[in-house]
Amino acid sequence: MILTILHPGEMGASVAAAAISSGHRVLWVSEGRSEATKQRSLSLQLEDVGTLAAIHESDIVFSICPPHAAIQMAKDVSETGFKGLYVDANAGSPEKKLLINELLQGENIDFVDGGIIGPPANSEGSTRLYVSGERCSEIQAVFTDGFLGVHSLEGGIGKAAALKIAYAAWTKGSSALILAVRAMARNADVEKDLLYEWGLSQPNAEAMTSLSATLNSPKAWRFVSEMDEISKTFAANGVPNNFWDAAAEVYDRLKDFKNLPHDQVNVDSVIQKLIETNEDI
Repeated sequence: MILTILHPGEMGASVAAAAISSGHRVLWVSEGRSEATKQRSLSLQLEDVGTLAAIHESDIVFSICPPHAAIQMAKDVSETGFKGLYVDANAGSPEKKLLINELLQGENIDFVDGGIIGPPANSEGSTRLYVSGERCSEIQAVFTDGFLGVHSLEGGIGKAAALKIAYAAWTKGSSALILAVRAMARNADVEKDLLYEWGLSQPNAEAMTSLSATLNSPKAWRFVSEMDEISKTFAANGVPNNFWDAAAEVYDRLKDFKNLPHDQVNVDSVIQKLIETNEDI
């Protein structure tokens, strides 16, 4: 089959690698993409078609982008003449996935809702793509090799999105929470006392703070819109949602760490940024 990945960031590149391992051609669009994305695609030997208009020959298009760009991405693809199967694998709300499905149906494009859980699929068992919708079993059949596990969910479009939202609400939400707690403790001059008490009663908390800072801060700029999607989904289900609005603010304050290597980010610089940004406000 011919697949197009829009766009091969770290996660998208790992999906592309799994597709290639499964025997498929994988296209990508270089127009407007960064040098890092170009180098990543070159290393995987993806086929560059240049512009979005050239993807019409694809059997399947995967959209893997920050959720705030998902609807525009679907609109752009619908205007190319593409008539295959469109997979939105972004961290969007069920409501957003239904809007995308409606948009694509008007152009006779079939839709599968996807949600990726785990890091980029570079090791066995690390990463799963959950899919829902009438043709979701076809996506499962695409990936016969490689490190990406694919699981079909019953219940139609929105189910994969809801699962992804529920999972990320805890993992990324708890990371924002513990960073905010540590920042508050430092600003109140009780950080050392908190670390002492954590050592007695919460022995994993200090390590979790450091891990959250180094791993998530370089990606915080992408997590802002994801927290917004989580907040909307909780509200739509009648569950208190303001916590994830606050998590979005935490990640927004860390946007200056965008794409920095992990070895250039540490817990002290992240906590200090949260405090400094608060003082600026």
